[in-house]
Amino acid sequence: MRILHYYTASDKISHEYIDILSKAMTELNYLSGDSCIENVSASSLHEALKLINLSNVDIIHLHGCWRDSDFMLVRKAKKSGTRIIVSPHGQLEPWVINTDYWKKHFPRIIVYQKKIVRDSFAVVVMGRMEEECMKRLGWNVRIEVVKNSMITDTITEKEMAIRMLYIYNKVMDSHTLSLLNGDERNAFAALLKAGVTHDQRWLTDDEKASVSSLSPLAWRRIKIHAFHTSILDTIADAEAILNISHAEIKPEAIPCYLPLADKRRGLFTKELKPLPAVIADDKGYHTDSLCKFMKILQKHAATGQLTLKDIVETAKQMRRALIDEMAFSEEMKIKGLDDFVSSIMQILSDYTSMEEGFMLAPPKNNSHTKKLASMIDNELQII
Repeated sequence: MRILHYYTASDKISHEYIDILSKAMTELNYLSGDSCIENVSASSLHEALKLINLSNVDIIHLHGCWRDSDFMLVRKAKKSGTRIIVSPHGQLEPWVINTDYWKKHFPRIIVYQKKIVRDSFAVVVMGRMEEECMKRLGWNVRIEVVKNSMITDTITEKEMAIRMLYIYNKVMDSHTLSLLNGDERNAFAALLKAGVTHDQRWLTDDEKASVSSLSPLAWRRIKIHAFHTSILDTIADAEAILNISHAEIKPEAIPCYLPLADKRRGLFTKELKPLPAVIADDKGYHTDSLCKFMKILQKHAATGQLTLKDIVETAKQMRRALIDEMAFSEEMKIKGLDDFVSSIMQILSDYTSMEEGFMLAPPKNNSHTKKLASMIDNELQII
């Protein structure tokens, strides 16, 4: 994990604080999710951009506020997938904001300052008073309190570093699906395929190789995502089937930031019907039952609530269903679901490596499919 601290060159206090924090953190690798911590710092936009371009930066920690360069740095960070943390260092307290408000602070709030704070994974404050100020502003609910060992003896340098590292880990353990690269996403799909089929013979040699090449960090991220999307049992089945053994990961014990429980999603807020079981009729066919299943699945998508668990359950049902293809296709056309089903087939291929022989319709990778994929990918998105 590489953290870039960005501060104002004239701010000697922040410089000293960063130096103390970085030195105290060098001995804490054993507490890091990826077992390697590196702190670097920059006091100019040119220097910060150079560090980002030369090497991977996982987190940019902004110290202080009201710099126009923060806006440009955050834009660069978003393009590269780098995560943002803000430590206002008291610069968002009312007496600061109200000083020269209309000429200096109000324009910056409108242009970038509020957005930077709102889109940060966490806001780190140094005491309860500053915490209350941030709560009153209401720009971000993910507020963490870490006292500064420079100004209080109620916390040691090591304790401060441990607390800050806890936050860094929490940031990197949030929305972990977005941190997987292409090969790791393919391995994740192969694991879901193995967990759904309960038979490793369905996996190609390339799929097995992609799983075996997963790093401990990738496994950690997959397990965390699987736990919070309620498909950890499917991953556990895959591990058993593929005889995978690695260091035990307990995702339920790993802190992370999650979407707000009362966050409004999609067009409606009412509870959706759960996906029904696909049951055979008296002739042994699952056609009618699968049609009803797809109708409810489409309602999940229409309300912006299509989940990875829905897709895994769909894959399980389709692999065991016996259908009259002509009757199913006709029913989907009558209900106006034929395009939706084709998009779902593409999603099943991408997310669970579903083979064409099990598909109910030709897969389509169009704008609607991309919208469904975005819905699934952003299920645990917090900003």
